Amino acid sequence: MVNNSAKYKQVLSRRGSSAQALLNLLQAVCLDSCPACVTHSNFQQRLNFPIDAAYKLRHIETLIRLSRASGLYPECLVLKGINIEGNAVAGGTFGDIYKGHLGDQTIAVKVLRAFTASDRDHLLKEFSSEAVIWRQLSHPNVLPFYGVRRMDGENPPRVCLACPWMENGNLIRFLTNFPNTDGVLLYLDVAQGLEYLHSQNIVHGDLKGLNILVSPSRRACIADFGVATVMHSTTTTNSNLTANRVKGTLRWQAPELLPDLLGNSFTEPRNTKATDVYAFAVVGYEIFSGTYPFHDIRNDFQVMFAVKQHRRPPRPSHDLSQIRGLTDEIWALINNCWSAEPSERLSAGQIVDRLQALPNRPPDQRPLDSSFSSLVFRNQIEQPFFNLAVSFENVDMIQS
Repeated sequence: MVNNSAKYKQVLSRRGSSAQALLNLLQAVCLDSCPACVTHSNFQQRLNFPIDAAYKLRHIETLIRLSRASGLYPECLVLKGINIEGNAVAGGTFGDIYKGHLGDQTIAVKVLRAFTASDRDHLLKEFSSEAVIWRQLSHPNVLPFYGVRRMDGENPPRVCLACPWMENGNLIRFLTNFPNTDGVLLYLDVAQGLEYLHSQNIVHGDLKGLNILVSPSRRACIADFGVATVMHSTTTTNSNLTANRVKGTLRWQAPELLPDLLGNSFTEPRNTKATDVYAFAVVGYEIFSGTYPFHDIRNDFQVMFAVKQHRRPPRPSHDLSQIRGLTDEIWALINNCWSAEPSERLSAGQIVDRLQALPNRPPDQRPLDSSFSSLVFRNQIEQPFFNLAVSFENVDMIQS
């Protein structure tokens, strides 16, 4: 399957129970990407499908793409016993955030809003894809994912995504509450999280201060994978199978993602690692300036025109930027990362190297966040493969 384009397309065309069985198997095969699936010590021995490291990302890519296409997700992601409190504490375009509890753990629950039937199927596919992408990720600077809750008592049932409750809130709120925080370590946190995502062939697509949460130990964690996409790990796939067309927030978008104001471009722009790096530069501006990009321009069309004309926010010169650690070296890095030419931007790995090599970089004395990093739920549903003989048709599809 990994090297056979025809079989790959056949896998992605599966729907219903056939797709569900294959999603369960793919997630089970990717054992070390799904800690919740290895709660039982004998699980790995009973499957015994080791993945060559060269093909690991390809298996994860297949899992993500099949989930997006089918609107389903592995059953091992489902959680029971989640209690949701009162009213929503925040809201986005397609979902609302509630505070909840799972056992003695306080959690955040993102609930898909009810829409018309025509919208619902599309949004369920997006939510399923977000859950599957998020579940494969494990890094100190990426918000952990706990699982999925289905609200079966409603008609139609809605889907919820559960993750840790972050009392410090998002990066913007945290810096507002603690304005004298050194921003260099937070910026390095974001860079390390982005480097990890790109190493997994994941493009975030909507990196900004509001989508970065601050942990109890005051570490920045990248969150909100609603528009995240997976890049091709091989050249055997048809480009139409990907779904990384432009989404995101305009003031953080790279110039190549913005509409051609003169109408000379006929290619469809797509989110890439380079567009994530551009957004990372704008996040740096948020951290060290204390405000959002182009705050002096209220009209989004004028912002697009300015970015297309190679204008960028000016270097902050107030005392706050100095308190937060803005230096000539950091501003030079920001300028490189929001270069108009994508090929001139640093990679996420290069950004991490430069930030770690900064002279007089403050020492990192923050503790690790251990309270939610290895949470295992006792009330998780039984993994479908414990008592189920794996279909030889599905096994052959995976191994061929």
